[in-house]
Amino acid sequence: MAILVGALAMGFLGVYIADAVVRSGRSVQNVQIDDTDVGGLTEEEIRSEVQKLSSEYADRSLPLLTPAGTVAASVGQLGFSLDVEANVAAALAAGQRGASPIAWASSFFGQNNLRAVVTWDEVAAQQFIEGIQPVLVQDASPARLELRDGAFAVAPGVTGLRVTHEDIRAAVRRTAAERALPEVIVVEPSSFPPPVTAFDLQATADYVNAATARGLTVYVEGTIRDFLPAEVRNWLAVTPGNPPAIGLDTRYVTEVIETRLANVAVPGDPGRFDVVDGAPVAVDPRPARRCCAPNAGETALTALLTGNHEIALHLTDIPDSAGDLIAETGIRELVGEFTTYFTPGQARVTNIRRIAQLVQGAVIEPGETWSVNDYVGRRTEAKGFVPAGVIYLGKFQADVGGGVSQFATTLFNAAFFAGLDFGEYQAHSIYISRYPYGREATISYPHPDLQLINRTPYSVLLWPTSTEGSVTVQIYSTLHMTVTQSDQTTEAQDQCTAVFTERTRTFADGSSTTDIVRAVYQPAEGLNCQGEPFVAPPDCEPGEGAVDTDNDGWVESCRPLCPVPDGDGAPSAPSASADETTEGRTNCVPVCTNAASGGSEGTPACIPLCGPDDADASPGSCARPADIPRSPDDPLAPSAEDTPADTTMIEPEQAPVETNPETEARPIDGA
Repeated sequence: MAILVGALAMGFLGVYIADAVVRSGRSVQNVQIDDTDVGGLTEEEIRSEVQKLSSEYADRSLPLLTPAGTVAASVGQLGFSLDVEANVAAALAAGQRGASPIAWASSFFGQNNLRAVVTWDEVAAQQFIEGIQPVLVQDASPARLELRDGAFAVAPGVTGLRVTHEDIRAAVRRTAAERALPEVIVVEPSSFPPPVTAFDLQATADYVNAATARGLTVYVEGTIRDFLPAEVRNWLAVTPGNPPAIGLDTRYVTEVIETRLANVAVPGDPGRFDVVDGAPVAVDPRPARRCCAPNAGETALTALLTGNHEIALHLTDIPDSAGDLIAETGIRELVGEFTTYFTPGQARVTNIRRIAQLVQGAVIEPGETWSVNDYVGRRTEAKGFVPAGVIYLGKFQADVGGGVSQFATTLFNAAFFAGLDFGEYQAHSIYISRYPYGREATISYPHPDLQLINRTPYSVLLWPTSTEGSVTVQIYSTLHMTVTQSDQTTEAQDQCTAVFTERTRTFADGSSTTDIVRAVYQPAEGLNCQGEPFVAPPDCEPGEGAVDTDNDGWVESCRPLCPVPDGDGAPSAPSASADETTEGRTNCVPVCTNAASGGSEGTPACIPLCGPDDADASPGSCARPADIPRSPDDPLAPSAEDTPADTTMIEPEQAPVETNPETEARPIDGA
């Protein structure tokens, strides 16, 4: 065994000595440069291998890795190349662990894979780097003011990140300093500060909070509105900058103020009608006005930023808000007209001209029922009316307002030829020759009334005018029919004469309708249809009602008003309890809220409750609360001292005049 070991040792030493002689000036075994084998080569052989590696090394990929992505690049583009001599020296030096046999033996088993040593040409690299587009990784955002709990506070800004040429150059330079290339070059972005910092804005926040600490008080046309600090701050907008700009949304602030001050807005008015040269025109239109002028926001901002918490604003006109009166109503042309005449200088002329003056300009809307009595009211001396002739109880008498029925007849005929419909109307009880036979109307207060119904799609304008000797009613609307009196017939009713006047309305499409107006004339002044004299109604005492017991159309006796049950109001229809009826005849007058109406013979009509315009009504013509008997326990029963005194007022009808000029009627023809 000893001899064998000794032989092996001698053999190992022999091989070592022989190899040492052979490898003198060579690299050790298993040496590589960037995966190129240069082990066991001489210096010249290593140089040759490194030069071959250098020719293809420049084309190797060496990408640039940025936070925004990867930029493709090669070793040569970035200015790198192999350092031949440095790599040869490194190969020769690799694995040189001394001259011992043990170190020599280990070289056959170890691996020396060297990283290539490079040089860097910064000028060549710069040319390539300048062609790379700088990349914004994260934009910087400024610090800002935000509302927190009703006050301005500063929110910090965000630092920006970007990859610049200098960032790429620095990364490549760091790589060059290591003299060995990695798989990729990592480029770190550079940061840049926000354009406005929190420090910049803090002074602004303090200033705005102090300026708005008292809110804002707005005065508009005598109206005051207070806006709280938190509400005012919500209007403001701070634009980042150095210094920051303080502004507000003018439209928003104006809308807020307008909403809070909506009650001071003035609606537009299309004006009123006038008639010029025979055509209706709109006069005095007024645009709508609202708060506030468009500069309201700037006014508020200026006040706040100067420490003033009070401002005065004004209403401003809204353009094109008055409306078009003619277009909106359809009142554009004459559709009906009628004239009647009178002798100048009479008292009744004053009343005719006065009521014409009051009615001038009245507008009847589509679907509306218009009443002379509702529009004018009771004719009184306070309203400019004077005593003149009336027809009362079938006889000519005198009272305040006499003559207004001539106006009623004129209006009736103008409406007849304008194609309007009639609600309540009544002809004179005595025919007066100055009026169209059977086609006329009278009025008193509260009845009979003259009611016009507008069933056309257009509004209607009444335009009465008068001279010293005539009154004319013109009616304006949109002409869409032709109206004619197509027939007239009469019929005896006892000793009275009933007159039926037919009207035909022809429309643009060729269709037509007919209707009839009615008049009843008594046989002579003071006589009813039975040829008997009219009997004046009795002057009933409070608590009584005048009733028509024989159903002849005229009241002739007084009876007590029927009691109202405890706590109840007046019934809405005639009624009588069994205790109030004797032998089938009612002994008291029921109280109702509708107009008086007749019943069967012997049954009295109900008496309507007095209204606000019945202060001068004669006793028995309507029932006042004090007139209605109530039980002693009824809390609604009035005391005796609450009962007002009664006076008598009878509204007049038309009285005759001595002259009888012809009546002029000018119906309007058209489609």
